[in-house]
Amino acid sequence: MTWQPAVREPDSLATLVHDSVRAHLFPGELDPRGFRPVPGESWRQAVLPDGTVVRADLAASPATQRRHGPRACAGIRVTGVLTVDRTGYRVAADVCIDLATRAVLSCDARIEAVSP
Repeated sequence: MTWQPAVREPDSLATLVHDSVRAHLFPGELDPRGFRPVPGESWRQAVLPDGTVVRADLAASPATQRRHGPRACAGIRVTGVLTVDRTGYRVAADVCIDLATRAVLSCDARIEAVSP
């Protein structure tokens, strides 16, 4: 598989989903959105610069070990709920992580609105 440039700018909701998935998988690493655990709760929360509150309640489970070109990778399935202010979304993502560098090589996320 060869690198290809993006064909369009990612939308802000997709970027939030990817950031929340990464924050869930690597909780001790630098998180650009600032997702932090909420004491006594199962979700993580971030407040965006415009004041929007984002909450993510995600769960990860191993999917498969595979290869991405010459690299050994772990497949991880992430599911859960993301809320942006008062709008809820069901999230399902298949993530491919390089085992040597912990780099997220791909994150195929599906988002479905579940409440207004």
